[in-house]
Amino acid sequence: MKTTSLILCLVLSQPLPLRSDGVLHQQEVTGYTQEGDVLLGAIFPLHLSPGTQPETFTSPPEFLFCQGFSFRVFRWILAFLFAVEEVNRTPGMLPNLTLGAAIMDSCSKAKGALEGVSWLLSGGPGGPPNYHCLSSSSRLAAVLGDADGEAAVSVANLLGLYHYPQITYFTPPAKLSNRFFYPTALSVAPTLSSQVKGIVRLLQEFGWSWVGVLYQATSSSTLGQAFLEEMEASQTCIAFWENLPSEASAKDVRQISAVIRQSIANVVVVFSMEAYLNPVLLHLAHNGDTRDRIWLTTDAWSTSPRLVSSQLSKFLRGSLGLVLRNGAAPGFKEFVFGLHPSHFNNHPFFTEFWEEAFRCKLPTEMNQTKYSHCTTLTPPSSTRPLCTGLEEPAALQIFSDIGDLRVTYNVYKAVIMVAKTLKDMAACRLTKSNLVGSNCVGTHNFNPWQFFFYLRRVRLKGNIDDDLYFDSLGNAPAIYDIINWHEGLLEGTYWLRVGSYESGGQLGRDLFINHSAIQWGGKFDKECSPGFWKVPLLGQPHCCFDCVPCAVGEISNQTNAIDCFLCPEEEWPNSDHDRCLPREVELLSLDEPLGISLGSTSILSSFFPALVLFLFIKNRETPLVRANNCTLSFILLVALTFSFLCPLLLLAPPGYQTCLIRQVAFGILFTLCISCLLAKTIIVVLAFRANQPGGCFKVPMGPRWPVFFAMFCTSAQFVLCGSWFSLDPPFPEHDTKTQLGKIVIRCNYGLGFWVMLGYLGLLSTICFVVAFLARKLPGAFNEATHITFSMLVFLIVWISFVPTYLSTQGKLAVATEIFAILSSSAGLLFCIFTPKVYIILIKPQLNTRAMVSGHQRTHTPINQSVQLPDRRRYPGGH
Repeated sequence: MKTTSLILCLVLSQPLPLRSDGVLHQQEVTGYTQEGDVLLGAIFPLHLSPGTQPETFTSPPEFLFCQGFSFRVFRWILAFLFAVEEVNRTPGMLPNLTLGAAIMDSCSKAKGALEGVSWLLSGGPGGPPNYHCLSSSSRLAAVLGDADGEAAVSVANLLGLYHYPQITYFTPPAKLSNRFFYPTALSVAPTLSSQVKGIVRLLQEFGWSWVGVLYQATSSSTLGQAFLEEMEASQTCIAFWENLPSEASAKDVRQISAVIRQSIANVVVVFSMEAYLNPVLLHLAHNGDTRDRIWLTTDAWSTSPRLVSSQLSKFLRGSLGLVLRNGAAPGFKEFVFGLHPSHFNNHPFFTEFWEEAFRCKLPTEMNQTKYSHCTTLTPPSSTRPLCTGLEEPAALQIFSDIGDLRVTYNVYKAVIMVAKTLKDMAACRLTKSNLVGSNCVGTHNFNPWQFFFYLRRVRLKGNIDDDLYFDSLGNAPAIYDIINWHEGLLEGTYWLRVGSYESGGQLGRDLFINHSAIQWGGKFDKECSPGFWKVPLLGQPHCCFDCVPCAVGEISNQTNAIDCFLCPEEEWPNSDHDRCLPREVELLSLDEPLGISLGSTSILSSFFPALVLFLFIKNRETPLVRANNCTLSFILLVALTFSFLCPLLLLAPPGYQTCLIRQVAFGILFTLCISCLLAKTIIVVLAFRANQPGGCFKVPMGPRWPVFFAMFCTSAQFVLCGSWFSLDPPFPEHDTKTQLGKIVIRCNYGLGFWVMLGYLGLLSTICFVVAFLARKLPGAFNEATHITFSMLVFLIVWISFVPTYLSTQGKLAVATEIFAILSSSAGLLFCIFTPKVYIILIKPQLNTRAMVSGHQRTHTPINQSVQLPDRRRYPGGH
């Protein structure tokens, strides 16, 4: 069998004599090897993007044209070599054994990864994978990689056929967890599903419900289903879902960029390797975007030094990344800073790094290409200065964050776990109890499936006191850091850890975020702040909504509220509608300027009828006072005095007793005033009728019948008020309906107030009509004219009062009633008593019986006279 395989190897390694256009030829790959007793292979996408040359399957494929040297991936390669070196120099780690290394560049292409695996399995290009064509005694133990999801699956398909362990150092595709199809696939990185859950938790934490998604086309089958399921469970909507093809043309880039620009989503979730995303980011940064956006991404590119450039740093400022937990590798920093191409035989990997990092050209004798089998498209180095060999890697910006080890730490710990597996094999652990056969497995002669058996069960502590092991699905525990892209004070961008996520933690404790440490690049996704509520837009997904302010009297005290709620009866929303405050009390009282002015006016005005009363009492024996029944005048003045004081009751705080007294006192007093004036008017009419020649009209006998008449009219108001109190008594109430945000403390008078006011209006109208008809009766001092004017003022005031009172609320309504009381009282006092006070104080010579009776003619302001009967004929005299 070995002879057959050797012959097959030799035959396949020779050039074929004939060539057919339908035959696909083997391409050689770029690799670096370091000899050892046991070989550990690794595949890295050192060059970011392959050329855009689609396969036609009608002609042999062209050589890979690799573009863009990745300093980030080169750091992974350095971590791989550092870990191998550390294992070999650590005493007791691998006794009597050295660990070799073999590194292949997949050039971010599944085809390149498969060719690299074939090289590792056969020991050289073109040989059968199950036989080593070269004479090397190194035995392949396992293969690390690849970072690309499609390449990782392709590698797993090939390695699984020969039972070689595969260890992915990057987030593995979900399908690799299938133990039936991929029995030897392991991962030191958490699964894609746990990362997807972490991304969704971040969306929930910040309330982002309308997001766009960019995903790597090669991972659509695994990523799409996992992410869509989580998004649906979290009630999050997707604005757009665009794939990033591995071989994107300029048209594809413009189309994807246009979709992003046209979207109103401010958050873009990215599941893609750096090589696939870079063209879109550069296009958007160069041509500008329509809005500030936050880029929420995984560890595929969120810590890439290549993106920290003048073109993309400001564009990506504020982005969040869910990345692998930061690790530690003591001595790695010194290893990196001591780099020189000569340490690695001037291999193209290291010479290209040196030239790209320092922007110089190595001498020709140092820049050998005997290991280079793929063409790399790099800027021509002929225009660059020669490298001196004294350049310092420590001065490079790409190594400024050398302590930030995430994927780098995954590569490091994968090597350490392989070394620990070899050590367990050398110590013959687990063999007798678990492995078929009773003999120990030799470290120089073992089968791939035997090594996988030990590797599957390895367990140790890492450098950050983390547990290194594989779970039942062959994956590592899922613990992530959350990083935020910050813009530096001087220049450049750096990322800062702002939180963590543990997929196995309880909801609420699985995510920690230091919100104060986050630096946003702008105002991101729309949310409804307190005081607003979310109204779904018709014809749009449920995540599309508009923020509508809460209605009058309602609040919302949380972000993205789905509804507003009413404040309690005694409270009212603040101006922002996010909390309830005690309502403002609306009450006209003596504690405020308006109440003080009205109360002062009421008290001062009451002195005027009191002074007139004092003047009349002092001059009660004079003819002018005795005319037209001085008793009615005294009663009228007393009633007016108390009428001026009625506003003080309206300014008192409403209570059950206050509400009963205030309108009743006003109604009774004004009814008494109008009744007295009506009685005076009737006296004038009756007196004239009694003095007419041949008149048969008899004046009612008795000096006090006018007083009785006034009391009778007033008693009718008493009856109405009594009925009001018994049927619908007034009561104090706290009115929260009439004025927004205020409690109006007032008395509820009901219908009785208007009945009382209607009776008062009826008496006033009758008095006005009678006085108007009697105004032209002869006599030196006809009081009917003055009563007519006083009733005219009274009616104008109270007719105007009704609509004004009904159209005002709160303290203004009370002020309106007070004004009506004061103005109507002043009108009665002025029109009735001003002429008499004028005669008593200014023209006392006119205060004679002859003048009052009309027998004396004089040029006085009083040019009318009435023939008053003597006391025998005018029983109303006094």
